[in-house]
Amino acid sequence: MRAVALLVVVTACSSGDGHASEPPGGDGGAGGDATSPASDGGAPMGNDAGGGPGFDASPVSSGLGPAQFGPGQLDPPSDGASITFEQIGAAGWYPSIRDPATGPCNVDQDAGSCCLAQDNLTSSDLTPWDEELIMTLRGPMLIKQLAVYQPASSQAGSAWSLVSAWDDRTPGQMPGLAYQGDATPNTPFTGGVGSECLVNVSTAQPFPCGPGSVPYCTSSSSNKDYGWAGSKLLVILATMPHAGATGTPTSCSTTTTGNWYDASWVGLSVGELVRAGSFSSCQCYAKNPAKGYLADGCGQFNVFEVVNDNDSSKNLDVFSTDLIDYSGYVGQGPCGPVCNVSTLPAAADLIDKTNDTEATAGAVATPASGPSAAFRRPETGYRYFLIDLDVASRTVQLAMVHPQNIPAAIAGLLPALPGTIPQATVSSVLSLRLPH
Repeated sequence: MRAVALLVVVTACSSGDGHASEPPGGDGGAGGDATSPASDGGAPMGNDAGGGPGFDASPVSSGLGPAQFGPGQLDPPSDGASITFEQIGAAGWYPSIRDPATGPCNVDQDAGSCCLAQDNLTSSDLTPWDEELIMTLRGPMLIKQLAVYQPASSQAGSAWSLVSAWDDRTPGQMPGLAYQGDATPNTPFTGGVGSECLVNVSTAQPFPCGPGSVPYCTSSSSNKDYGWAGSKLLVILATMPHAGATGTPTSCSTTTTGNWYDASWVGLSVGELVRAGSFSSCQCYAKNPAKGYLADGCGQFNVFEVVNDNDSSKNLDVFSTDLIDYSGYVGQGPCGPVCNVSTLPAAADLIDKTNDTEATAGAVATPASGPSAAFRRPETGYRYFLIDLDVASRTVQLAMVHPQNIPAAIAGLLPALPGTIPQATVSSVLSLRLPH
């Protein structure tokens, strides 16, 4: 989630529109206490996938199969979109929470109530995004399928296994997944997430919260599961209609004036950030928790985020995309009214922010340069959202694909979402430059 104050502190991209995030939980968000925790509903995933020591594999060998669409659920085929982040990862450190009773508390904070240890990362291979990450969904959003793939082994060229899965045709079955939070007021996740509602999505492997846990989380934490570590490919089949549209899930907001009203979001956070609970005086988001606006801590990735904020950055039709952590800010924030989707062809999924036209090819970004492109919010039909975080190549690939315009190169993945995919298919996902 976002705080306008960060715009002044964090430099971003070549276009100068950087806009960084507020800690998720500032208003009861991604780290907030959940009143209706959902069942974890499945065996832990594993292999070379996220989780803790001794993590055992229980892949979803059968796969999900192609989704089924009802009348009016598909809009006309669109052109697709991709943004590729290269050279991602940096050595550095962030403050990691420790049990005040055991420490160490070697970051300059009050050890009596907040014990923070310096967690040093020496690799530059996708750090910190190679760590275990938990996903947060903010509505309005309707999801048909959700799948997570990870390498089946540590050997180069290994096939990737479907390790976590959910399908709206069998909503009670969620192998390898756990949900926490309110998808609509006081209800767990069943596929729809209302405006300003938040749901955390993780593996189903419990994290040992309690005394002495590292990183520390209290035994009363609402979120007590591991995220996915290492390389991972997340696939979400979803649409994001505007709040109040027919069929939109019930909102968690009581007014239409909140900063996150009608602002859909898919975010990824380092696991301890979510397990710490609601953001207060002790968390890993910033090196000094009293200066959370610096966001120079453990990391949060605003993957697909509609920015409201009720200010000049507001644009409910376009996604902002950025990574922010101890090493700085990568990506670009919202383009506000500069991106006017009403002038674009209906088939356009990627906006060239330099001239407010449809991009001719997928955008590429590095820590030194923003992508100068933005994803268009799918308001009336479903899209596959692909999030591929590849450690070996230090690449983060994001893509949107219409179910009726799937590139031949990734036909081994979509629409079947099989139980196993070859490394070649993952490489094809990384190579997408949509539209082209």
